[in-house]
Amino acid sequence: YQVHELALAWPEFQARGVTPVLVSVDRVDEATKTQASWEIPFPVLSDPTLNAHNAWNVNFAVDDETVKKYARFGIDLEEYSGQTHHTIAVPSMFLIDRDGVVRWAHAELDYRTRPTVDQVLAAIDGAIPRG
Repeated sequence: YQVHELALAWPEFQARGVTPVLVSVDRVDEATKTQASWEIPFPVLSDPTLNAHNAWNVNFAVDDETVKKYARFGIDLEEYSGQTHHTIAVPSMFLIDRDGVVRWAHAELDYRTRPTVDQVLAAIDGAIPRG
């Protein structure tokens, strides 16, 4: 539900000249559904072939037992991604300035451990000089 909180904080990001971008491992139509269902005002990109996720090293392969467990809960990784790789994203955030320099990063395998909106805004305020 972090995405929803980030969407609600959109005015705060705009005031700082920052545009969040969500990059999903889901195929394009699933990413589009996510954007619509959470009314996300910023870009939601699709990376089912894991190009960006591999480049940033923010993914992990799900073992066969976990794939079966997910299926019992109605989660079909292949259906969402359109791929057979059984790889999901590590929840992560990167604050990248206009020159492409990473000013702040957070990645955590435990999906429950995520920075709050206030922590993200503080990272922005501390990392990027405001003119």
